[in-house]
Amino acid sequence: MKRSPRRGIYKVVRVVGVSVFLLLLLGSLGWVYRSSFLTGSLKVEIARQGSIDHLQTVAAVFANEETLLKAPGAGTTEFLVQEGERVRKGDLIARIHSGGVALGQENAVSAHDLYASSGGIVFSVIDGLETYLTPENLLAMDVGKILQPTQELSTTQEAQEPSPPQSSGSVAAGKVIGKIVNNLKPTVAVLKVEPKGYEVGKSVKLIIDDQNYSAKILRLLDNPHGLVVQFNQYINGTSQKRLQDISLVQRPSVSGVLVPKSSLWSKGEEQGVYVVKEGAIQYRKVKILDQNDQVICVENLPHGIPVITNPRTGIDGLIMNIKNVSQS
Repeated sequence: MKRSPRRGIYKVVRVVGVSVFLLLLLGSLGWVYRSSFLTGSLKVEIARQGSIDHLQTVAAVFANEETLLKAPGAGTTEFLVQEGERVRKGDLIARIHSGGVALGQENAVSAHDLYASSGGIVFSVIDGLETYLTPENLLAMDVGKILQPTQELSTTQEAQEPSPPQSSGSVAAGKVIGKIVNNLKPTVAVLKVEPKGYEVGKSVKLIIDDQNYSAKILRLLDNPHGLVVQFNQYINGTSQKRLQDISLVQRPSVSGVLVPKSSLWSKGEEQGVYVVKEGAIQYRKVKILDQNDQVICVENLPHGIPVITNPRTGIDGLIMNIKNVSQS
């Protein structure tokens, strides 16, 4: 019995159809495998909103208006205020307890009271710099000589937290037992920085303990190189920690979307980055607003989009599974 020609044709069509299907399937699997293979070594990082700061770390020596407290008599000191407490002029600060009978007196003097000669913050700890490391001296005298005794001070020592004043034990009359810092007068400081490019009367921006301050330049120094500046307020902690490393703002911050500098890719004269959108890698042209050694600040890029941090040629259009790719 002869086979029907039509039946043979159907068989050939089935074979061809199955072959084409298998080829398409293998092609699809190959494309997926190719994309996975080519994107497996790529790294991504999420673009984020932020700013680039231009800061310079400088050493600063601070000076405030300080008044020494001297024992009005001999004896044992008892402070009646807390360390770091603000007092007004005339407030009772401390009492010097004495014993025995003074010459020419019938009764023993039990105590000598010490009153505040000016308003300010009371500290029982002194460092011996109070009388010459002053705002007035920094403006009028040889700053190099004034700063010599500060060479032994450390920029890393911690400012002392308010605590009960230290007992001076037995003191002689006239001995210094503490100081009052006038926190209503602005702090003055020496910034150890190259003075070229700065002008007297202009202001500089500074960051101290994550707080932003403005200070007016009062004097340019040649020896040592630096600036004498005056803040518009008293800076907390500068009476206890006279020498600190602070940040000088060299120019204003620039805000935008931040991406790693390594993600930048050039196409001819264009600059851009490769992003992953809906699973596919796409090239996006960007405008660079600012940059430093680690990141660039751009516009024309949405916050939160994944960015390829190690781009290369031939990745346009590749499918990328973010979940299976390492992130920087």
